Amino acid sequence: MKRMLGPLVVVAGLMLVVYLILTYVPIKPLLPDLPTQGNSAQVTVARINAETATYVVNAEYPQFGIPAIDTQIQRAVEEAVAEFESYPANPPDSATPQNEFTGTFDKIYVGSDIVSFELILSQYTGGAHPMTLLSGMNFDRATGRLLLPDDAFKLVGKTVRQVSEEATAQFEQKFGDAFFADGANSNPENFSSFTIAADEVTFIFQAYQVAAYAAGPQTISFARVH
Repeated sequence: MKRMLGPLVVVAGLMLVVYLILTYVPIKPLLPDLPTQGNSAQVTVARINAETATYVVNAEYPQFGIPAIDTQIQRAVEEAVAEFESYPANPPDSATPQNEFTGTFDKIYVGSDIVSFELILSQYTGGAHPMTLLSGMNFDRATGRLLLPDDAFKLVGKTVRQVSEEATAQFEQKFGDAFFADGANSNPENFSSFTIAADEVTFIFQAYQVAAYAAGPQTISFARVH
């Protein structure tokens, strides 16, 4: 009996080590040439990786070392992942045996007053193509408050109607009769996704919002005046 216990203990120990290696996802520093402005922040990357018979998740998102901001970013990604993981399994004849979720980010800006980045979440559930959502996440650095479209309009010194008129003119020229006018009208929800940089604010229009899917997401930028 004692002779059998020795090998079992070793195997159990090895299995524990393998489990810890596979499930531990470290937070790794970003590359040092990230575009930041003003006071620097300790920007790191957090990751969520999971796989079952019905889905696979590979998502990463930034953390800025500012708890009031980091908590909101983490919660947003975790809620999106949780919703995705609740989807039913694909049928046997699906184009993909597993639903796929990917998350990444771009356009980081760390200013003395504002922290901003673009969160890119994509899902593929066996349809004709993935569905990708580009969400600007913008925060008041001092308070951690999530900035809203009204804050963006103030930064560029324009009303929602003025922003809508300029966006409409740009997209009418670009797409002609293929422009979806409702996607850029003066409804503030049309401008709910935006990113902030040192000298401009960029409004993001999702695929299908102002043109066909093949045109991809669209943007329009305005110079900051505040």
